[in-house]
Amino acid sequence: MKNMKQWFLVALAASSFTYANAQGIEKKITLKENFKAERQANGDYKLSIPKGTYQMQQGRDKKELLASKSIVVYGDTLINSPKSERLYFMLTNNGDTTVITERKITVSGPSNFRDIGGIPTKDGKHVVWGQFYRADELSGLMESEFPYLNSLGIKQVYDLRSQDEVNSKKDHLPESMKWIHYPIFEEGNDAQMKAVMQKFMDGSMTKEAANELLIKANQDFATKNLPRFQVLVKQMLDADSPSLFHCTAGKDRTGFTSALILSVLNVDQETILDEYLMTNYYTYDKIQGGMDKMFGSAPVKIDKEVVTQLMMVDKAYLEAGLNEIIKKYGTMDNFIREGLKISDEQRLSYQKKYTY
Repeated sequence: MKNMKQWFLVALAASSFTYANAQGIEKKITLKENFKAERQANGDYKLSIPKGTYQMQQGRDKKELLASKSIVVYGDTLINSPKSERLYFMLTNNGDTTVITERKITVSGPSNFRDIGGIPTKDGKHVVWGQFYRADELSGLMESEFPYLNSLGIKQVYDLRSQDEVNSKKDHLPESMKWIHYPIFEEGNDAQMKAVMQKFMDGSMTKEAANELLIKANQDFATKNLPRFQVLVKQMLDADSPSLFHCTAGKDRTGFTSALILSVLNVDQETILDEYLMTNYYTYDKIQGGMDKMFGSAPVKIDKEVVTQLMMVDKAYLEAGLNEIIKKYGTMDNFIREGLKISDEQRLSYQKKYTY
């Protein structure tokens, strides 16, 4: 059992997501954005902008952005940029202003590292960029990328994995980032992992069982694991500097954390689900290869469809957790007050701080 568990953890950490087929993951953009900035391999930015006449300003932070001289652009634009710097772009057209930067943080190792800024709220505002980042495991980051990572401004990294997961693939971070081990599952009593391992060992794990496992995990997030999320979310909202939170695959523990932060900031449930499902899009290319190699070293025969189900995200997973919240608290607003222990006054201050 110990050898199997070690293999399973290493396999997850090494590949994060390594398999997809027609019956599994679909490469589909679920979070619709009219304005988009994508970082190119050489550091340049490709800006996708609806056709029109825009006054554009750019800078490395808000102060520099507002002070910069504007130029006129008329649609899609390519901007030269050093690989070591992150830039923000402010586009104004007929009095309407949009701020964009790269959502996907493209670095070595993680495939699901992204900024959850720029997302619209129910009252017509947007979540600020550069404050909350989510990711999968970060052992593959290269020191040559540290200047760019430092430009993101991240000061604290919350590692939501168990000690076993951490031991198998430790984060490799710049010195400017403080690593905080914050396991969501109680150490030494990881019931979800033990259940998965046992079913893998005896060959009884089916695709349907894997689906139910992840539904149950998200329900547990909203109930038995809630005290951990309660502290985590408030710590990040109270911080004066940007935070990064991640687990091994960056999809379940991380996805639920992202959903809670966005809920506090007044983002509607459908948009939260759309952001959650982007995991399948961002990881699609990476999960196409490597499964045969990975399973060639497996101690037992494992159904690839089962692993696919465990590696992907499905709308039903997060919905199960959110539905559990509504079942107990009636509304998300009540949950934020009673479950997360965030008063209406606190919540308004967070919205003022983190939306524009």
